[in-house]
Amino acid sequence: MNDNKTRKYLKYATGEITLVVIGILIALQINNWNEKRKDSNKEKAILVNVHNEFKQNQKQLDSVVKHHQHVYNNCTKIISLFPITTKPEPEILDSLAYQLFWSYGGNTFNPSQTSINALASTSSFDIIKNDTLRDHLISWNDLITDYQEEELRVLEHMVQQYDPYMSKHFDWNFNFNDPRNDFDALQTLEFEYLVRNQHFLVDQILTNAGELQKVQKTLSEIIELSKPYSGN
Repeated sequence: MNDNKTRKYLKYATGEITLVVIGILIALQINNWNEKRKDSNKEKAILVNVHNEFKQNQKQLDSVVKHHQHVYNNCTKIISLFPITTKPEPEILDSLAYQLFWSYGGNTFNPSQTSINALASTSSFDIIKNDTLRDHLISWNDLITDYQEEELRVLEHMVQQYDPYMSKHFDWNFNFNDPRNDFDALQTLEFEYLVRNQHFLVDQILTNAGELQKVQKTLSEIIELSKPYSGN
């Protein structure tokens, strides 16, 4: 009789333990599901911010690149006049005034990075499920730093060499009708060197090592991969 009672008790205890374990597993599963749902909702909110921010960044980059190309084209036109050995004819001076005014560089790409900074400050990059998108966001700052190095070289050249020479010999908007302009300055090797160097440095932005192309490609991919409800 005692053995029979013991077996019944063990069966009862085993059943109770099994029910407790099942209850715990169900609770854990529900908790995991809730956490995944919260993470999914958080990821969607992050992707909306990333998508909108990088669309604006793309517009800014397009505008900056357009300016770089305009500077490059005007420097090319000035270089086509070299060597300048005499005072140019009035019609050439009119074109040259425009070209010199727009030969100034200095525009820089300064993208908004609020969404990336928020991810970095909260160590939340892992919440991004798409591996490619996550890698792009993590490496974005380094990519921009590499690209901006070329833009900073143009800015430094303009501030330290290009503009000081121009401001010494020409008026602010290159109004060549003003007799105070020093037309002899157009004939110097220094003037030619400065314009050619400006042309070279802007060319580095547009073509050197493909940094600009990398930024453009990464921007496009981030925008595409962060589209709302894109299945990321």
